Amino acid sequence: MERTRDEVVRLLHERGACSVADLAEEIGVSAGSIRRYIDLMVADGLVTSQLQRQSRGRPTARYRLSEAGEEQTSAGNYQRLLARLSPALASLSADEVGGQDGATVLDRLFDHVAESVAREHAPSVRGTSLGERVHEVTLALSNEGILQGVEDAGDFFRLTNACCPYRSTAEETHACCAADRRAIELLLGAPVEQVTTMAGGGATCEYLVAKEQVDDRAAGGGLLPVMELKGASSR
Repeated sequence: MERTRDEVVRLLHERGACSVADLAEEIGVSAGSIRRYIDLMVADGLVTSQLQRQSRGRPTARYRLSEAGEEQTSAGNYQRLLARLSPALASLSADEVGGQDGATVLDRLFDHVAESVAREHAPSVRGTSLGERVHEVTLALSNEGILQGVEDAGDFFRLTNACCPYRSTAEETHACCAADRRAIELLLGAPVEQVTTMAGGGATCEYLVAKEQVDDRAAGGGLLPVMELKGASSR
């Protein structure tokens, strides 16, 4: 029973909005069983529902994790974030802090967090082409809750995430979302555009990586920018 509930939570976390039929087919149990779990989670405030109109027939209810559900699912992401904030704060230089307002200091703090994430996952990014690195970075950052999917959209790659890893913090400061974008950029060694964020009201977090903007210096993989930053931060 707990396994089924955990599977429901996992799918809602990974895919965003799903219908009862979607969940039942994926997990391999009856729709009635799924509905019982959904009803309990709705009552507990962990899941919300929205009717989606169909071209024919009745509207279909689609369910997604509520903010409370996301927070509960993302507990491990918060622990990782907190573990990185302390050393990032300690690494801020006097020049970075002196005479600056709190928002600026917070931006610099999350810059250091992004560098920490990139350094940790850099060994997993070995591809020589942008396409290879995009897939490697998506896989590496899926464990962080930062990315879930990637699509080749012709002139660019579209990277997405359907569940914010730390929604309440991201809603308090843009620096959190900016750090996720920066970590992706450092690992890819290519410019990354942050198109939408869930904290900003989007249905997903979405990033675009244009294929023609790749810098030649990134041809050796995403390690070069990370190593440059590692050396710079120690000065």
